[in-house]
Amino acid sequence: MDCPCHTGEQYDDCCGRFITQQSIPENAVQLMRSRYSAYALHEPEYLMKTWHPDHRPERVNTDSGLKWINLTIHSSSKTGDEAKVNFEAVFISNGKVGHLHENSHFVRENGEWYYTYGEMLEPTQKSWKPDRSDPCPCGSELKFKRCCGVKPD
Repeated sequence: MDCPCHTGEQYDDCCGRFITQQSIPENAVQLMRSRYSAYALHEPEYLMKTWHPDHRPERVNTDSGLKWINLTIHSSSKTGDEAKVNFEAVFISNGKVGHLHENSHFVRENGEWYYTYGEMLEPTQKSWKPDRSDPCPCGSELKFKRCCGVKPD
């Protein structure tokens, strides 16, 4: 299976190795991508494990009805044991395409990276309702009706 984070790699070679705890992310970008994949694949345990204890909520809901379909990393920076990743995630909710744009903050403690908090930013695109024959916003090059617009059985 292709990795949900859209690196073009197979899931097991990309984010899967982190989510299944076979290895740990070497940097904040890898952690960001694996956390996105955990949201897309409904893996709340991984999200909680990678959330810094000082900022961690009591629980996280990955069954919010959002279908995560694309991730773009705009930029990243690192200073010592702190890092920032600016990203935009695309999702479908109630037939509309939406965008989440965030500047995420990370910290490294004892060799492991943790998500601390995110600053919400204005999305680069507005929410919209795709026509069935529009190209799918996930980047698959298929029409929306044949890809992310397929109604579940």
